[in-house]
Amino acid sequence: MEVLKYIVEDSTIAELLGVQNFSTDEAAVLELVKNAYDANALNLKIKFQNNQMVIQDDGIGMNVEDIKKHWMHIGKSDKKYEIIDDNNNKRIQAGSKGVGRFALSRLGCNIIMTTKKADNSGVVWKTDWNTSIIDTAENLIENGTTILIENLRERWNKKRINNLCEYIERTYFDDSMKIEIITDEFNKIIPKYFPTAEIGINCKSNLKLKYDNGILTTIIKSDEFDRKATKYCQGINLNEFESKVNVKDELKGSYIEEVAENDLERIVNGIGKFSANFYFNLLSSELDKDKYLYKYTSTPEKIKGGIVLYRNAFSISSYEGKKDWLGLGKRSRKSPAAASHETGSWRVRENQLAGYVLIDKKKNNKLQDLANRQGLDENIYFQVFVEIICMGIKEFERYRQNIIRKIDVKNKIISPNKSPVSDRVAKSPKSIKNLTPDESKQLASEIKEYKKEQKRYQKDKEEVEQKYRYDVRILNVLATTGLKASSIAHEMKNNRNFIYENYENIVDALKEYGMWEELNLEENTRKSYKNVPYLLKNGNEVEKKLLTFMDTMLEEIEKNQFELRERSIFDSVNAIKKVWQRDYKWIHINLDIEEDIVYEISEDVIQVILDNLILNSIQQNDEIQLLNIFISAMKNDGKLEFEYRDNGKGLDDKYLINPRKILEVHETTRKKGHGLGMWIVNNTCIMSGGEVQDIKGEKGFYIKFTLGGKI
Repeated sequence: MEVLKYIVEDSTIAELLGVQNFSTDEAAVLELVKNAYDANALNLKIKFQNNQMVIQDDGIGMNVEDIKKHWMHIGKSDKKYEIIDDNNNKRIQAGSKGVGRFALSRLGCNIIMTTKKADNSGVVWKTDWNTSIIDTAENLIENGTTILIENLRERWNKKRINNLCEYIERTYFDDSMKIEIITDEFNKIIPKYFPTAEIGINCKSNLKLKYDNGILTTIIKSDEFDRKATKYCQGINLNEFESKVNVKDELKGSYIEEVAENDLERIVNGIGKFSANFYFNLLSSELDKDKYLYKYTSTPEKIKGGIVLYRNAFSISSYEGKKDWLGLGKRSRKSPAAASHETGSWRVRENQLAGYVLIDKKKNNKLQDLANRQGLDENIYFQVFVEIICMGIKEFERYRQNIIRKIDVKNKIISPNKSPVSDRVAKSPKSIKNLTPDESKQLASEIKEYKKEQKRYQKDKEEVEQKYRYDVRILNVLATTGLKASSIAHEMKNNRNFIYENYENIVDALKEYGMWEELNLEENTRKSYKNVPYLLKNGNEVEKKLLTFMDTMLEEIEKNQFELRERSIFDSVNAIKKVWQRDYKWIHINLDIEEDIVYEISEDVIQVILDNLILNSIQQNDEIQLLNIFISAMKNDGKLEFEYRDNGKGLDDKYLINPRKILEVHETTRKKGHGLGMWIVNNTCIMSGGEVQDIKGEKGFYIKFTLGGKI
């Protein structure tokens, strides 16, 4: 028996692992920067002259044995997790695959490398990618490695070198090795891409995430709002916010839970500890500054854009800030509501957030490189990793939107009518000559205010249009589904008598033919799929449900449901109660509503809210044998005040700290749930002129809300 080994031509290896393996020349240069970093270099110089590139570092260097055993051994790496120098400084090593040296092939046709290791002779290694030779270099004194790349495959002009500087600046996240780019025209030391966050100087808010063992901690520091905002934001700290989220609980009902099946806890814990640091900036107009009490329109300094994923000292290819790998653009397009929207969920735009995420080679080893090292395998671990980051961003979005919603209340307050000077001038233009100096100043002030009001009106108009575009998109889907169902119900109505009498007609016919008694004999009813009386009875139950569905659909879309008129609230709620108790025998609805309460409101408002609340109770408690629901209503300060509660299991743990999260669009813990029910409840309350006042979920579910008569 003979053991065989592959023989591969040097030029083929260089082509596959060098020229084709690296997507760009900049990525190839970065690989050589990593090599210098892993060699514990303190200084690295990249020089461009004529048609040559020189990579020079003062690292530990190599000897002849290192070249033969490691440098020339493809796919083998002598690099460990970390390297420790004489001063006990640690560096996490970037390389591990043993193919990074072929970045040289991507850059040039001829390579001359001179290198020296302490207490060893210098070495020269040369290659044209067909033949490689090694020789000694006795004249080398300094430890380190210098690589001369000749016959460059591409021309490095000033623009390309500037792009390289920006690329290395963005992808290198350390200051233990100084990197200098040297050309005939300039010398540049690569600075740090992301500065220290300075609230009010280079960002309006700073968002830090810390993830460890299934718990995500979100820490926000902000200087976005003026002190005047505290008047409208009682109980909210405008400058600091911190929250902790149980990731496993938060993922309930998401597509991630479905994909992970029963492995979610293992996946969540397997991701490993990581952190993130984001800078939020928003350029606002003077009009918005006044409207939402922003402290300033922009910050004096700017942060470069993009969100970069760093693994220790270097970014990961394809996650260098140029692509939206967190999907912020997709999130904002899916939920385009403004921050002032009463019910829609505001999402930060990708151009408003910059920063970085830090992972570790060992701690986050489930986040694995692709074979070509040009990205990560976007497996289930990566998907959960992205979801965790977005959870932290969502905490910031909720915090900021809550502040803006409260401030926006002041913009809805109508000022009392005044008797402005401009009214007199409009009625009698000649009177302008008789104005006193104070009245002239007031007139000028009023004209300025009118102009300002016009701009504000235009802005409000745009926000209203945006708000209803968002609402209509969601409601159109539900309306279309309802119309399809009502169309089927109309068709079924023509067959109503047949469906209703079908069971009795079949039984009567079987009795008349003398078959009914035989079909009920024990030997003919042992197997359920052959038990004709049982099958007919079950079919009859299904037919009754279809009739109930049809009647409900046709009743609820009648035109008079949408008419605004005075109604008995007890009668309206009692009618809803009867329908639900007719269809669900295991629920009991208790009413505490005085029969003489009359209120001008359209029927659909009450029905939409209570139907969604009752449906939620049923879906969340389908294992309970008897579900008790309690509904009370009373008039209070010109509005209807409702309290609704049930004896079910209450809210999921993820909502107990902040129950109002259930009002957000698409928020659900049920698999394949749409998460629109409670959003519709909240939206309907607000559109009527009311609001959701309180939500609890520790012992059963409880909600208190008011309704007005706007719709």
